[in-house]
Amino acid sequence: MPTFEKTKLKLSNGSLMPTVELGCGPTPFVTIPGAGDGISTAYDAARSMAWFYRRRAPHQHMYIMSRREDIPLDYTIADHARDYIEALDRLHLGPVILECNSAGGPIGQLIAANRPDLVRALVLASTSHKIDADAADVIEGWLTMVGNGQWAEFGWDTTVKTYCSAERFHWAAPALKPILGAVTRPKDPDRLHRLLQGLLEVDNSSILADITCPTLVFGGTRDPIFGSELQRQMARGIAGARLVQAPDYLHGADLESPEYPKAIVELIVATY
Repeated sequence: MPTFEKTKLKLSNGSLMPTVELGCGPTPFVTIPGAGDGISTAYDAARSMAWFYRRRAPHQHMYIMSRREDIPLDYTIADHARDYIEALDRLHLGPVILECNSAGGPIGQLIAANRPDLVRALVLASTSHKIDADAADVIEGWLTMVGNGQWAEFGWDTTVKTYCSAERFHWAAPALKPILGAVTRPKDPDRLHRLLQGLLEVDNSSILADITCPTLVFGGTRDPIFGSELQRQMARGIAGARLVQAPDYLHGADLESPEYPKAIVELIVATY
C-alpha cells in the first residue's frame, strides 16, 4: 500500500477541506469524489483510499479532495466549485487532470469551464451535466431514506445501483441490509442530505461548450442514475470529448470495468 498524507486545508470562508495526497508519479491528478463523500470524507477514509489507488500511485501524484467539512444549508454546486478553485490556487496545483466521479462531475465541469488554466484534462466518470427525471427520482428516494434514517435501505439501494456483483446476492438482502446500513450511516447525516439536495437543481448544459480541455466521459450502459443517453448528451456538448461506455456496467462502471484504467492511461498519453 502506498504511503499517504492527510490534511485539512483551511479555506478563506473558515471551513476545512479534507485532502489525501498519495503517489509518486509525474502526472498530477485531483479527484473529486461522488456522493459517498457525504458518508465519509477522504481524510477519514485515507487508508482505504490509498489501498484503492495503489496501482495508480506509482504513476500519478494524486490529491483526493473532499467537499468542505460543514456543508451549509442550500450550498450549491457553484459554491463547491469555488471552494475547489480556491484550494487548487492555494496549493499551486494547476494544471492538473481533474477526475470527477458521479456527484463530483458537475463541480468539475464548472471548474474546467471557469478556470481552464487549472485543468489540463477532465475526467467525467459515471456522472452527468444535469439531473433528468430518472436521476431526480433516485436522488429524492435517497433523500427520503436519509431523512427517515433508513440506513439499511439506503445502503442496499446504493449498492445494487452501483455494483454489478451485487446483483448476484439479491437472495441475501435480508442479511446484508443491516451490514450495509451500518457501513453507510454517516457521522453527520445533514452533510449527506445537503450534498444530495444540492444536486437536484443541477443543469450545466449552458457551460459545456466552455470546456476546452481534453475530456473523457466514461460510464456504464446500464447506469440506473445517469443513463447512457445523458452520458452521450454530455459528451456531445463538450468539443472533442471522448465517450467510453462500458457495456452492461451500472453506476460503478469506473470502479468495476477494466476499461476505465485503460482509458485513463490513454488520456494521459494523449495529454502529455
